[in-house]
Amino acid sequence: MKKMWRLVLVTGVFLTGCVSTQTFDEKQAELAACQKQAQGDLAACETARGALDNKLTAANQELGVFRQAEEARQRKLDELQKQEEHLRDRLSKELTDKNVEIEQLRGQLSVRMLDKIVFKSGSAEILPQGMEVLDKLVDAIKDSTDTIRVEGHTDDTPISDKLKTKYPSNWELSAARASAVARYFETKHYINPKRLESLGFSMYRPIAPNDTAENKQRNRRVEIVLKPASEAEPAQEPAKEAAPSAPPAEPAATPETKP
Repeated sequence: MKKMWRLVLVTGVFLTGCVSTQTFDEKQAELAACQKQAQGDLAACETARGALDNKLTAANQELGVFRQAEEARQRKLDELQKQEEHLRDRLSKELTDKNVEIEQLRGQLSVRMLDKIVFKSGSAEILPQGMEVLDKLVDAIKDSTDTIRVEGHTDDTPISDKLKTKYPSNWELSAARASAVARYFETKHYINPKRLESLGFSMYRPIAPNDTAENKQRNRRVEIVLKPASEAEPAQEPAKEAAPSAPPAEPAATPETKP
């Protein structure tokens, strides 16, 4: 009987050991699978983190570019403001008389002068009082690097018959006045001619309707526009001379037809 109990006990212990070993192996497999999944998830997280870090770096770089551009824009606005204040100080009398207007638009300064203080009527000859105003203006802008664009404008009144031999239309008169001012800047004040532009717009860019004498007078004006200097254009290679073309062949004579 005792032997029987011993056999039963040993058999139970053996079976219990087998079940425990099987369960342990299963748990080990589950643990290995969890570790593998965790490693995969960690690698994916590291990859995602690297991508986010790259995006953050690119965003910071882009933000830096925007900040630099904004700082440059603000510096330019500050310079324009100082330049405008200097111009207003130099031209205080003319501004009070409303013969001169100063406008800041799209990063440019424009000084608008009525033709009556700069030119003789129907002429591109600069008056002495016009020279005084131009001298004050040049004193305020000569040390800048801006391009100086001189624009001539007229009202819509046609050129009189008396002046048509010299100025056939308002185109010629407006262009001549702009050229006269640009030439005065160059010859009297030695402004680098590469900084100068002169344009005639005739009557086609009015600032007021040509319906009253006062408005017509406002439209007869010279504008000095200060533009930020553009980047230098790349040097161009000299154009190659084209090979002379052969002279066109003479047409072949056609035989006369007899009647």
